[in-house]
Formats: sequence, C-alpha cells, structure tokens
Amino acid sequence: MNLEPELYSSQHIPLESVKRFISQTLPQFGWNHCSKEDIVLDVGCGPGGTTFQLVLPLFSGVKKIFAVDLVPVAIEFAKKHNSHQLIEYSVANFEDWSTLNQWEGQITKLVSIYCINWLKDQRNAFQNVFKLLKKGGEAAACFLLESFFYDSILKVQNDPKWSCYFKGIENLVPESHHKKYDSSFYKRMLEAIGFEILYCRDIVITEVVSSDKKYRDFCTSVCVLTPHVPSDLKEDLMNDYMQELLRLNGRNDKGLPLFTSNVIELVIRKL
Repeated sequence: MNLEPELYSSQHIPLESVKRFISQTLPQFGWNHCSKEDIVLDVGCGPGGTTFQLVLPLFSGVKKIFAVDLVPVAIEFAKKHNSHQLIEYSVANFEDWSTLNQWEGQITKLVSIYCINWLKDQRNAFQNVFKLLKKGGEAAACFLLESFFYDSILKVQNDPKWSCYFKGIENLVPESHHKKYDSSFYKRMLEAIGFEILYCRDIVITEVVSSDKKYRDFCTSVCVLTPHVPSDLKEDLMNDYMQELLRLNGRNDKGLPLFTSNVIELVIRKL
C-alpha cells in the first residue's frame, strides 16, 4: 500500500464516524472500563492519529497499547508525532502471522480502523484476530465495504490514457466492493471462526472534508496507483483521479467535498 503520512495527516484525522464509533459506540460495550493488566492492540494504526487521539483516551489505564502498521514511514511518523509512554509502535504485516505471533493469546482488546479493507484475505485476518485474543477478549473493527474511492481507482486504472502503467498491479480493491457484501456475509464468517457477535451493522457514511486541499492530500496519500506512473505524470494522474472522485461523491450545499462509503462496524468476542 502507498501511504504518505504527511499528506495523510493533513486531513484532521480521525474522521467523525471513527470518533463516534470509538468514543460513543465502544463504551456501550464496556470498553471504557479497563484494568491495569489489559493489553490492547491497534491494527493498522497508520501515522498514529487515531491511536493517540481516540484509542489512548479509551484505554488510559491499561498495561500497554501496541500499535502496528505495515508501512514503515507511517510508524516512524507515529513515533515522532503521536508518541506516549503507554503506546509502543512497530511494523507488522497483519497477513503474516510470523510478525504477530509474539502476542498470541495475550490481547484483551483489539482495535482495527479502516485496515481490513486493504487486506487481500480477510478471513485469514479475522483468524489472526482470534489467535491474538485471550479467551473472552474482544475486537472492534470498522472498514470499507464499498466506496466511490474504489470506483474512482477502477475508472482511472482502466482508462486507455493510463491503463498501460497498471497491467498486473494489485489495486487493493476488496472483494466486498466487487461482490457487494453486507453484514450478513461477515456474521457468517465470524461465527464460523468461533466469535460471538456483539454488534454488527453496515451503514452508508458521508464525511464532509473541510477543504479541497485536505481532500486531495488525504486521497493522494492512499492512492495505490501513483507509485506506478513516472514522476512527471503523477500530477496529471491525480487530477484525473480527483475529478472522478469529486464527480461521484459531489459536494455539500457549502461547496465542500464529500466522501461517501458503505462501512461495516463490528464488535466481536472470542468464545
């Protein structure tokens, strides 16, 4: 995955929907009542904005918060800009168990925000969640199912103007987008793995971004296409990509850009 942490963090992260999920929904399941022996794992922490601003306040009394991400530059950014004595940032690949097995059966609470949608094998990801949790441990996740973000990626990737640069690349558009999975698909998967479903819903979320620059910075930071074109064409590529993204998402009545996605929210427990 391509991630430019400086651009990613220029948009005031976390998003309002993420704030609501962590600060309002999770306390309804007792996630704000922690002990000094609890160990928390934040999977896909990126540059650490959500970890520091929302996960830390929810778990301020725990023993440790481990926060992992696949992208080394994101972890370096997190250590520099979102550090705290309770948080330990490190690089790990959630699709590679060998980078996670040090925490097997030790995690009390696991949080994953907008990470699982980037993973190719989501069932394997949830099986790893199961192995990481203590018996009775819980995981909370929210991630994209469908999004105009993906439609824009596909449109540009298949445009004759650009397609020659993207032959055989992995565009990271998840199966859930192509096959229009809903919460029932994930309920069946999670119950088969051995989880108890405490909360599961899919909702359409529209976020308002406060400026075109922040919109462009954020979308550029996570665009998987830009690394595959020559440097002198990246600006042109992003212009086409942003034009398509704005065409699909539109603007609100104040002219601010919108970002609309179908998102799933989950709280699950290891039986």
